[in-house]
Amino acid sequence: MDTPETNPQIESVSRSDNGEGLENLRRQITLIFGALIVSSFTLTAYLGLQARRASVELLSVKPRETEALKMVAQDNAAVQSVYAKLIDFSRTHPDFQKQILSKYKINTNMPPELKK
Repeated sequence: MDTPETNPQIESVSRSDNGEGLENLRRQITLIFGALIVSSFTLTAYLGLQARRASVELLSVKPRETEALKMVAQDNAAVQSVYAKLIDFSRTHPDFQKQILSKYKINTNMPPELKK
């Protein structure tokens, strides 16, 4: 067990194959690096194209966004006017205030002298 074993197949390999194997390995690594460079350039070009398309799409969406924001502002104004009418109605009808406004937690901000 202390004596090293020798493998006759390894000893019969000539040293000239070693240089040829290194040259094949060097060619393979060069080919892999070339493929890596080509694939990275392709990915970079694709991402650049996607960024350009996204910026063009963003420019086309901007007017619709402005229009949608105006519509939301109009809807908010309409909702606020409905809330104001409900609060005015609740000032004259305390049952409505107790049941409906408290159920939906609409803040009336009534002055203390009007509360009953």
